[in-house]
Amino acid sequence: MEKSDVLLLKGLQFWGSHGHFPEENRLGQKFVVDAEVSYDMSKICQSDVLEDGLSYVTVYNIIKKIVTEEEHKLVQRIAQRIADDVIACYPIKQIKVTIKKPAVAIGGIVEYTGCSIVREPNS
Repeated sequence: MEKSDVLLLKGLQFWGSHGHFPEENRLGQKFVVDAEVSYDMSKICQSDVLEDGLSYVTVYNIIKKIVTEEEHKLVQRIAQRIADDVIACYPIKQIKVTIKKPAVAIGGIVEYTGCSIVREPNS
């Protein structure tokens, strides 16, 4: 059986100026982000040294910067930007990014809308 090591960050909440409609960019809104980063944790598991693996803080800071400082029209683009930056910073196997918009004008009751993407290096 192949090893499956996953670093999890769930329910990260940020205020960002993203959206298709001008008022979404002007007013901003809350975004909730989940990230699942698959990479070989053998070294960090053996050494018990943070520098031997990918830090939660590194991934958190990438997500925070993209959601709070950049402006995009679609949640799909936000997710892609996060995946691209995490892949660029560390040799991972795969990343799954989920972006949720809990306050969306959809014309009905909804917990959230959003998207999930799964990306691998060189894909």
